[in-house]
Order: sequence, then C-alpha cells, then structure tokens
Amino acid sequence: MKRGRKSRGFNSLEGDKEIDTFKKDQQKQNLGYSITDLPTPIFVSILLKLSVKRLLVCKCVCKNWCNIIMDPEFAKLHFAQSEAYPLIRSVTSKYISRTLYLVEPPELSSGFDLGYCSCNAFCNSRCDRHINMKLDSKLKLPLHNDEMVINWERDVNANLHSRGSVERKRCVKLRNKYHKFDVVNSCNGLLCLSGAFHNVPLAVCNPVTGEYINLPTPTVAEQRTKDFFDCGLGFSPKTNQYKVIRMFNRQARELINQPITDHKLYSGRAEIHELGTGSWKMIGCAPSSSANGWDNYGPGTPAYLNGALHWFLVQCSNNIVSFNFDSESFQSVLPPPLKYAKINLDMRWKISLGVLGGQLCICDCYNCEYSEVWTLEEYGIQGSWRKVFHCNTLTYGGRRLYCRYEPLSRLRNGAILLFDSANNAVLYCDPKNEQVKCLKLQGIKSEFKAFAHIPSFISLKDAVMGDNLSVLNIARYPEIKLEGETKSLRLVEEIADMGFKFH
Repeated sequence: MKRGRKSRGFNSLEGDKEIDTFKKDQQKQNLGYSITDLPTPIFVSILLKLSVKRLLVCKCVCKNWCNIIMDPEFAKLHFAQSEAYPLIRSVTSKYISRTLYLVEPPELSSGFDLGYCSCNAFCNSRCDRHINMKLDSKLKLPLHNDEMVINWERDVNANLHSRGSVERKRCVKLRNKYHKFDVVNSCNGLLCLSGAFHNVPLAVCNPVTGEYINLPTPTVAEQRTKDFFDCGLGFSPKTNQYKVIRMFNRQARELINQPITDHKLYSGRAEIHELGTGSWKMIGCAPSSSANGWDNYGPGTPAYLNGALHWFLVQCSNNIVSFNFDSESFQSVLPPPLKYAKINLDMRWKISLGVLGGQLCICDCYNCEYSEVWTLEEYGIQGSWRKVFHCNTLTYGGRRLYCRYEPLSRLRNGAILLFDSANNAVLYCDPKNEQVKCLKLQGIKSEFKAFAHIPSFISLKDAVMGDNLSVLNIARYPEIKLEGETKSLRLVEEIADMGFKFH
C-alpha cells in the first residue's frame, strides 16, 4: 500500500492564514506601526510638506512611494504650493557641466536666517548661526547630440575589447560647441534649452522628472538665411498649451515700421512653435530698436508671468516688451519711475528683470551708491510699481559692491534672494530686519549662472498635448560620465563684511 501525503483541507488553510495574521499583528505590537500603514491621504499630506530633496530620496525608497510621488494628481498638488528657488549651474569653458544645483532654504527654516550672532570677522567656522550648507539637490540637463557621444564611446570600448583590454567607465571630455545646452528660461517647472553659441531653441526639459523633448531644428537653408538672436518658452492659459518663440534677422532685409517702437528699421521676425507639433509658424515682426537684433534685448533670462514673456528693450522709452502667448502678439509694459528714460547699451549690464512672488520685478544697480528692487503689484497698471528694497552698496567692511544683481525668489518670510554673478554669491536680503547675507559658492573653481525655477514633478507626457511627441529620458545613457560632474558645491556665508547698510 502506497503512502500518500495527507491532503490539507480548507479548514487547515484557513488556520494557517489566521496564524500568519496573528503573527503580523503581534509583530506590529512589538515594533509599532510603520509609515506605510497610514491612510493614503495622510501620507500624501506628509509628502507635500517635504522639500524637493527629500521627495527625490523618497522616490527611491520603494516602488509604491515612487508611484505616489509621480502620480499626476500628486504632482499637480505639489506644484500648486511650490515656490521659486534658485537653480545654479557652472559655466566653465574647461568642460561641459550638466549639473544643476537647487538651492532650498535649510530645513525647519523659512529663510536663511539662523538667528543672531555677535561673531566678528574671525568667527569660528563651526558656528551654527551662519549658513554653511552642501548643495546636494542635484538635477541634470540633457546632453546635446548624446547619441553621437554614446556611439563614439561604444566604438572606443569595442577597440579596447578587441585588443584584450579591460573596458572602463571613463570621464568623457566634450567640446561645448557640439554637446552643451544653454538654459534660456524657466516656465512652470520646464526649461527652454538652446545651443551653446547660437540662441536657437533646441529642447525643452523637466530636470526634476528627468525628461526632455527635442524641438524642430532649423534646416540648412534657414541657418543660411536667418540670424537668430533671442527665444523663450511660455504657456498659453487660454489653450492650455506650451509654446516656444524664436526671433531672427533675415539676410534679405527690408525697412518697415517696428511694432511698439514704431521705428523704421530693418525688421526682425518672430516664429512660434507649439509643443507636440512638428513645425514653426511665422507670426510677423519682432520689436526692434536698432538694426542689430542681438543688442535689442537686455541680457539675462526672459521673465515669464501671466501668460507672457518679458524682456528689456534697449534704447527704447517703453523699456519692457512682452509677448503674449494667448494672442501671439507683442505688447509694451510701462516701467517703474526710474531716474532715466531709456536703457542704453551700457546700462543693460546693470539692470535686470525677473519675477518675485508672482510679481514682475526690476533690480536696478545703475547707481554705484545704492541698489533698488521694484515690483509690479498689479500687472498692467503703471501706478502699481512699488520699491520693496533699497540699500547702500557700501558694506560694513568698507567695500563697494557694484555689479548687476539678478532677482531669484521671494521666500515665505518676506526675504529676497538675488544672484551676484560678479562675486559668485547668492544675496539673502531681509528688508524687515535690515539684513543682507552674502552666501558664497565654494567647492568648484568656475563662474556660475543662476535663475529662478519652480520645481515640478509633472511629467512632460501629462503637461504637453499632441500626437507628434517623443519624450526622452535624460539618463537614458547612464554610461556617459562627464568630467567634473562628481564635484560638490557649498553655499557658505561670508562673515567679513556682515551685510549692506540700509537706507
């Protein structure tokens, strides 16, 4: 008689389940409940209170957390409460830097004010009343012509393998001319990217989600007949579409009356591209104040606000020109009551345009004795310009800080962040406490660029509509490792001068 294994009945299986449940309950009593046991709405509300740096870490904890953070509804909730923070990038000519450093205030603080300190210039570097933070919120830009780079690297490794050599991950040194993207401007968490040596828009990316899309590039014939001089990314609230504008001069030019300025000059032209489509559309003339497009618009990042991009128009009494993405037309914005009627070629390097706390902003540093920050309280109303910041550029240490400051963001405590490109520093300006802190960038020998950016977890696949859309992953070639990408950057408070003098 064969012996068979005794079959287990239904009641036996139910008993095993009860035992497993009892063990799990007993384990919870011993170890306590974990965060994963919280109801989803409570867990989401906790995530919404975390910094971008912490959310990026949480994404890597488990698949469930990643799915919650990348869920379109969570991404929209997060973006609705997000603030603009500085993104800083190295602009050295020695190598290509894809790394963007996101500057968020220290945790458990609404600004960069860690309390009063009576230290002198020889303050102990370990004093916890001064900012000394590592910028470890690193985001990445895509690499221009990345397929060319990876094919070249694979050929090198194939040659090494054929000779019996060991394949290695090498730090690749690339030329800026062929592989570097410049950041044009930021709009709703997306970045417009152009070529390194010509202001032609080539791509749009979301550095937080690591996605990007390529834009239709100019044909060979267009490159010969069009001299591109400015561009930018914006959003049309009316159509719920993202659009890119590019401006250029033609080789065969004609004299016409310019929009806004009404000057009779050789005309620049403007074209618009709607993301998700495959073509550019001519929309007419671009405002101009001189025969050369490149010296019409002030330097720096175009400012996006209320469905429009804004630039300074040099040598023009209106000063500020905007492009409305709903009507696809250029308009003028009256400037604040500055002490000069026009911005000349010299002044444009000492005045900057931006957005602070959802308001159009001008930072005026033309006078060598003081700096001023103006904000437009009610968009489109000339009389609503208000001076929110005015300070003497002579520091307590006796130095005259005379350069161009770029507005970055207004923090919840009312303080303002400005970027001082000449000194590689972020200025923390607190008008309430009459305090300015100079936060120097240390760790990388380089010049830097900074611009305001609202981090967004909204995927490009959800933000952009259209059938002709190919969303690529910035990290699709992880084997590409560029020189200098592992270097760390710190933001360190400079103690010697202890700030500006307020009026």
